[in-house]
Parts: sequence; C-alpha cells; structure tokens
Amino acid sequence: MQKWGVADQLKSRVTPVANGVPVGAVVAKGDAEIGFQQVSELLPVKGIDLLGPLPGDIQEITVFSAGLHAAATAPDAAKALVTLLTSPEAAPVIRQKGMEPG
Repeated sequence: MQKWGVADQLKSRVTPVANGVPVGAVVAKGDAEIGFQQVSELLPVKGIDLLGPLPGDIQEITVFSAGLHAAATAPDAAKALVTLLTSPEAAPVIRQKGMEPG
C-alpha cells in the first residue's frame, strides 16, 4: 500500500492477519472485504472470488528452489522429482495451481 500511495488513507481499515492464518479464509468468513495473498493460496478457498494478481510493479514473486542433502538415502528419486517438477509437462499443472513455472 506504500507503493500505491494509499497507506495513510487505509491505515484505520487494514487488519493484518496472524502468521499461519490464510487470508482467503478471513475473507470467506466475512471478517475482511478484500485480502492479498499468493494466488496459489487463494485458489482453493471456497466462498471468495479471485480478482487476479497484483500489477507487476507492486507484485512480490516467491521463487522456490530445491536442494539435495549430501547424505540423502534416495538421491536418484529426489533428482527425478525435481526433474519432473521442472519439466515442460509439469507447467500446465503448476499454472493451474496458481504458480508460474521457472
């Protein structure tokens, strides 16, 4: 809201949610009229309408990475999973769940 220049005007109307509380659930219960959270977190919430992502200039992107522990007991399986998740075949499902493949 700072970037939009409306923080002062909205200060009295904004209520941050506690850590671990899904914003969509707060909106669905009627405790808030609008909420901001990752699209992938909002899609499965019943009782809300997803309006869309924020504009790119104020959007915060979360990038996920994978690592393999040096003593992993099934390193080949872990590598296969990462290969699958980063494959072109996984892209449609990733998009369907509200994320963008890298």
